[in-house]
Amino acid sequence: MDKLDIDTTATVDVRSSINTLYMLCCTGLLPLIIIGIAFFYSGLTQRRSALTMFAIPLLLMPMIVIDWFIWGYSLCYSRASNHFIGNLNYVVLRQFKDTATAQFTNSRGQILAAAHVLFNMFFKVVCAAFTFPGCVAERGRLLPMLLFVFIWSTIIYNPVTYWFWNTNGWLSVDLGRLPVLDFAGGNCIHIVSGFTCLAYSYILGPRNPKLLYNYRNANTGHILLGTFLVFFGWIGFVSGCDFKFSFNSLYIILNTCIAACASAIIWTAIDYFFSSVPLEGEASAVKPGDYNLGTSMTATIEPQKVLHDFVFIGIMTGLVVFTPGGGYVSSNAEFWKGIVFGVIGGVTGNLATRLKYFFNIDDALDLFAIHGVPGIVGSLLTGIFANELYDSEGGWVAGHWKQFGYQLLGIVVTSAYVFIMSLVFLYLIDLIPGCHLRIDKDFNRRERERHMQIKNNIKNQELESQVSPHHGQDSNTTITEQESFWEQVELQGTDSYEFNGEYMLDFMEFIRVIRPQDYEDDEPPEIIQAPPNAYGSFQATGQDFELHPEGINHLTKRE
Repeated sequence: MDKLDIDTTATVDVRSSINTLYMLCCTGLLPLIIIGIAFFYSGLTQRRSALTMFAIPLLLMPMIVIDWFIWGYSLCYSRASNHFIGNLNYVVLRQFKDTATAQFTNSRGQILAAAHVLFNMFFKVVCAAFTFPGCVAERGRLLPMLLFVFIWSTIIYNPVTYWFWNTNGWLSVDLGRLPVLDFAGGNCIHIVSGFTCLAYSYILGPRNPKLLYNYRNANTGHILLGTFLVFFGWIGFVSGCDFKFSFNSLYIILNTCIAACASAIIWTAIDYFFSSVPLEGEASAVKPGDYNLGTSMTATIEPQKVLHDFVFIGIMTGLVVFTPGGGYVSSNAEFWKGIVFGVIGGVTGNLATRLKYFFNIDDALDLFAIHGVPGIVGSLLTGIFANELYDSEGGWVAGHWKQFGYQLLGIVVTSAYVFIMSLVFLYLIDLIPGCHLRIDKDFNRRERERHMQIKNNIKNQELESQVSPHHGQDSNTTITEQESFWEQVELQGTDSYEFNGEYMLDFMEFIRVIRPQDYEDDEPPEIIQAPPNAYGSFQATGQDFELHPEGINHLTKRE
């Protein structure tokens, strides 16, 4: 058998060695984002779906890595004759066959091509990890999702990456025709992620409202841990896109941290002063039958947002909004730009969480508000504040006002392409027998029929009283036994459906029932009793237990 002809003594110059070592360090931080996102999403959802949210980023990684090896890198970074998608010259990374020291060069720097392959491979994994857990949260199936991931990876992610980051891409700075500044993925990562999730959530339809009453996230500690991992992984995520080690690399890291912390403070202030927790004496009038997205979600999820929305999501938003600017807005004398990015990103991201109620699209984990909107805002701010770095002409403040128009063009093209293509392929997949996207595949049809009956048979002023409180359906609407079965399967959670009842936190949770006779000899504790909730039980204001009318046993298992 012939020996493989590889020159193991090949060396590179000192500068290239330092740059490549720096890139490897940044690449090593990216897996922290993946595991951090797994913890973050798992803690944010309910216990019945927490394991699914944790598993999806890790399940997608092998699929994305093999795709990247076979043809993903080639479609993104090979220099084709067109300006829209790469060719197959780098299939199975055959560009390394004849040389071990192949270099990747663009306007930012020069590193070993192998380091570039590794770094951008994890970029794609991170984008998938951001996107797909939120897409299927608490109601979607994994098998059709994996089919869509393959299509999304090939037809959506790869072309968009080529447009901005290939030296021959039609929107790249290196080509210079319509140069859109995207340092670390405002378009390629966050707008792609946000609009993919928006399309997926639209096709899936809203969650069953029975899942939303007494909504409790699985583990706030996991949210904290996930945010910590993402924060420090993001240092490599943004600074690695410099493609060289320089003084500006340090300023990129500093500005990234400043933007994240500024956004966290602003997000916390907004939630503190405009909290959705009802004022003392006010009670929600929502009944189980009132379960359109605009009422049930507001009444059940919003009052529960206390800790994890204040700081953690604010940090995430600040990281996202600074991503498009990165090195373009970083210097030793302009740390104030990080604050501007963080403040504006925190305000717009927080307000964007209300959009799902306006459009009636159940984006379960607010991915469009946390990734899509800050990605758009960060790209526009880059068009305003960018410096003349990395062969760019700068932004508006540098006298290049056209850059804002280029940024707007990149946003519109990316958003439209990702959203429309996602809708088309998701719709087609849902039509394939056995590949229905949602566990309860008939839920959306029943909802449409219910709304048609309400529109045709009930006057607007009688709507609230006529809707059946049990199933949220009109009294004339019937549910077949099969439809009821799949509804119950969805209500049991994706962990039960996908993992045969395995749970992230499989423990028995008990709550204490307070009885008057327990305090006959002592002064009873002061308890402010609120009105009954949707299930007829009582919840003590400011306490961590529920008051049940029966109270036969001291301990009651929470179902």
